Amino acid sequence: MDQSEHHADELARFLALGATEAPRLQEYIVDGCAAGLARLQTAEGEDWIVACIDVGPVPAEHATGIHRLLLKANNLWSGTRGNTLGLYGDDDTVVLSQSMRAAEASPHKLEKVLDDLVADARDWRTWLQRLADEPSLLLD
Repeated sequence: MDQSEHHADELARFLALGATEAPRLQEYIVDGCAAGLARLQTAEGEDWIVACIDVGPVPAEHATGIHRLLLKANNLWSGTRGNTLGLYGDDDTVVLSQSMRAAEASPHKLEKVLDDLVADARDWRTWLQRLADEPSLLLD
């Protein structure tokens, strides 16, 4: 993320909001990519922040193999550097996310999380494109 005060101020304003006051998803542009932050409150009353970024859709013709790869990568976060991969939408768009307790967050930590998510999402996007072009890479 651009290390300007502008982003730090935006993130500080986001952190100042409670889970019920924050927009459902606050979007930020990080290094040219759209990334989102959401505030959630658990049933136990804990306030959490979820950062997420779209990776891209799963190519339908190789969905089974790619879904298997995503599950393997998610297993104990072995291929996600602590992030979580998920799917949403009719086209199985892959999303990469990370969560943290709001009490542990700071503008600097959120900047780092968003920067890392963008870099990791780009790596996964490259993999999805490569797997679509070379499905033999999906074989064990």
